Parts: sequence; C-alpha cells; structure tokens
Amino acid sequence: MKTPLYYYSGTGNSLNIARDVSNKLENSEIIPIAKLWRHDIIIPQSEKVGLIFPIYFMGCPSIIIDFLGKLEVDKVNYIFAVVTSHHGSPGAALYQINKILKKKAKTLNAGFSIRMPGNYIPMYDIASMESHNRDFKQAKEEIEIITEIIKINGEELQKTSLPFIGSFFNKLFNKNVNKSDKKFYADEKCNSCELCEKVCPVNNIKIVNGKPEWQHRCQRCLACVHFCPQEAIQYGKKTARRKRYHHPEITVDDIINQK
Repeated sequence: MKTPLYYYSGTGNSLNIARDVSNKLENSEIIPIAKLWRHDIIIPQSEKVGLIFPIYFMGCPSIIIDFLGKLEVDKVNYIFAVVTSHHGSPGAALYQINKILKKKAKTLNAGFSIRMPGNYIPMYDIASMESHNRDFKQAKEEIEIITEIIKINGEELQKTSLPFIGSFFNKLFNKNVNKSDKKFYADEKCNSCELCEKVCPVNNIKIVNGKPEWQHRCQRCLACVHFCPQEAIQYGKKTARRKRYHHPEITVDDIINQK
C-alpha cells in the first residue's frame, strides 16, 4: 500500500514540502485534507501515515484538529508529521497531535518542523526573495534527513518548550477563527474575476453581485489574499500596503485542485 501524505496548504509551502517528501519516499502519495475533512471517517489503507501542514498561531489549524478526530488509525503502526512555520518551530502542533492520538491508543512516532517563508501579512510584511531562497535551500537539506528517518520508521520527535502554553493560545485562535473572516473585504481593485472563491480550500467564499462574501467557516489560510491577481482582497487595515506571496513552484491550479 502507498503511504498517504495528508497535507493542507493555503499558499503552497506545505504542498511543496509534501511533494518533496513524497519524491524521497518510496511508494507514497499526497492526499489533500481539504477533500476529506468533511467526511465522517477517514480510513487509511496503509500501516504508515504522514501529516504535512502549516503552523497557525502556535499550533494546529482548526481543519487539522477536525481531520485528526476523524482519522481511523487502528491499523496504522507508524505516524509522522512535518509542519511548516516561518520561525522553524513546531510550536504546540506535535504536542497536540500526540494528545489526540493518545485518545486513540496511538502515538506520534516522528515529528519535524521546517522553516518556510512567512506569509501572515496582517501581522508582518513578506521577506525578501533572498531570504526565501535560503529557506528553500535549507528545507531541501532537512527533507533529505527527515525522509531517511521516516524510511526506517525511526522514532524522533522534535521538542519545543512549554507546548501546553502554545496549545492554550492556539485553542483560543481556533475557537474564533471561523467567524474572524468578518475582517476580510475586497477593495476597489476587485474586477470580479472570482478566483478568490476558487482557491479557498474550505469553500468559504461566495461571489454575490460580482463581489466575494465570506461564509464564516474560515481557516484564515489567506489563500484568497495572496492569490488575488489584483491584490484586491484585504484583511484589516494593514494588508493593502504589504506584498503578496505564494510558493514559486505552486500554481493557482494546484491550490484550486486540492479540494
């Protein structure tokens, strides 16, 4: 059976990592979580399972928590995770995954974090391409090491300090994340191309009278912000003057097709 690499990605960083990990592993396939997360139960057909996703506010995105709750792991013997973040730390994510798995009488066998370009522009601007290229180079080197561990079912869990604190703040974020889309809007540059509706991995956007309306099941991945060709989608007051980003090897069709 092929090893499933379940991934979630808003701007392409985690999808790129999933592809690179898959290329290094024998007999694996990448599977978008956005296609599965609303299923009542997800049953892997392999004894080895991988999770690849970004850190949101110090921990797991809400969609990952939901997905893990529905993941049937009775017949799975080895579970690993690779998380991406702009600071290179796993935050509380590995701790959170382990906590969920323990309720299923399983454990996270291996967990790693990889630094990738940050893109949460409501809080900060996009770094330079030089900085991005350093992250990409380092990521490929780390993937070489990580995949060698995974191939032999190695037991290695990257540590982080005080993960329960990160978990607490992540829970506060996830509690309100769905309705936080009230701060999104399309400015006067919007030309009604409807791409924002297409790229949203959780179908949270509907076009009404040529303009996007958010439906309050947001994950705050910012795909709509970063892939808008007019840079017309804003979140709050600061994004209008900040740059946009998506991984250079990931296309808009790649993001659309994950759902």
